[in-house]
Amino acid sequence: MDYEIIIISNRPHLSREAQSCLAGLNSRILDGTNYPSFSKLVNEAIVSSWYEKIIICNDKARPTPAAVQKILTMLQDGWGLVGLYRFGFFGFKKDLIRKIGFFDERFIGGGYEDNDFTRRLKEANISYYESEEIDYIYLPTSWQYAKTNFTKNHFFKKWREEGNVTTRQMAEEDYPYDIGPLQNINFTTFDKSVLLPYNFRLKDMIMKTDLVD
Repeated sequence: MDYEIIIISNRPHLSREAQSCLAGLNSRILDGTNYPSFSKLVNEAIVSSWYEKIIICNDKARPTPAAVQKILTMLQDGWGLVGLYRFGFFGFKKDLIRKIGFFDERFIGGGYEDNDFTRRLKEANISYYESEEIDYIYLPTSWQYAKTNFTKNHFFKKWREEGNVTTRQMAEEDYPYDIGPLQNINFTTFDKSVLLPYNFRLKDMIMKTDLVD
């Protein structure tokens, strides 16, 4: 077994329901109570896992074993990040994180971290598969981003978007996490990405940077 499914949640009844869909598979629940952001919780899941292939499962996702196998197969085929319900049920190899960095923990409270990560995939020319093909329960989020513009403001401080040009204005933070050395896995390129309609424009987006080496 070369993977782990980590159900991130601060709602025990929902996380147990999600885990029941994954009976017989290698899964565990990570209690997200008191975590300051979705990004911090995902990073904790990555650091605490012994496995190279990680699948993150939201407590509202209701995946099947076939969905898990699809993610694992696509990762083996070189996809960078595979989301079968966007960032509600997604998988990747740790080498993706070694290559482009951890999730940005400055998105306090949650929100916009997925927009940020997709632009980082585009910037690194690494493929992203995005769909909404598994069952998902529509409930209010447990994060607080609906109550503040903090994460939105951080996103637009980090990225300047003008037409089809996106310019990086802020570097990634360097977190003191250790997940081992880069293995230099070859990922398929971003032009192979499969995206939902609202993200189609990422294919033609031109990435630039204002940062000086």
